[in-house]
Amino acid sequence: MQFKKFFIHTGWMGLLAIVLLASCRKEHYLGGSPTNAHTDLSTYDYLKANPLFDTLILLIDKAGLKEMVNGQGTFVAPTDYSIKRFLNTRTTELQKQTNNENIKYTIDSLKVPELRDSLMTYLFDAGIQRAGLSTETTVFKSKVNEQFGFKIIYAQDDVISAGVPLMYMSKIINGVDPSPLPSDFPDTDKDKEYVLQTTGILTKNGVLHVLSNAHTFYWK
Repeated sequence: MQFKKFFIHTGWMGLLAIVLLASCRKEHYLGGSPTNAHTDLSTYDYLKANPLFDTLILLIDKAGLKEMVNGQGTFVAPTDYSIKRFLNTRTTELQKQTNNENIKYTIDSLKVPELRDSLMTYLFDAGIQRAGLSTETTVFKSKVNEQFGFKIIYAQDDVISAGVPLMYMSKIINGVDPSPLPSDFPDTDKDKEYVLQTTGILTKNGVLHVLSNAHTFYWK
């Protein structure tokens, strides 16, 4: 599962054991405050205060979306790792297209209209909280009217995390995937699903969740 890969990749297994023990009784899991989900900061300021989102803040500013991020509703934030993965992917594609291994795709390469639309796929008018979710997918529409699914999955493949309810988000492609997924289900129709590493942060203006570092920005 993405959850296990994420923690192996980031080397947080020691911290994971501590956080999961505390999280069984909390609204938010895998990060955030272990005692209080509320913050007096706005969503934007909360992200700006955390170095894990330095690049995300730059993109929000470039796209002129600070006010929207600070609006009521839900923001599912990609981390700087997710953005780096996207830039690396674009760099590889660009190098192949130009046959130039020295060329780089950077933040400056991002066009504002495309950037705005992409960031708005992580923004929702609804206040999405895990308390209202189940193991069945609940569909919400983002600010750009794209469908995304949210659900709870109980971890099973890790001794430390077994039985812990994890919140997942998926980009829905041609309808919600059937469960169980047929063995011949087309790869092109499979929803793109990621665990949320932090959930249920209640900022001054809305709800904030954080996607796994394994996620790639732009849902690529």
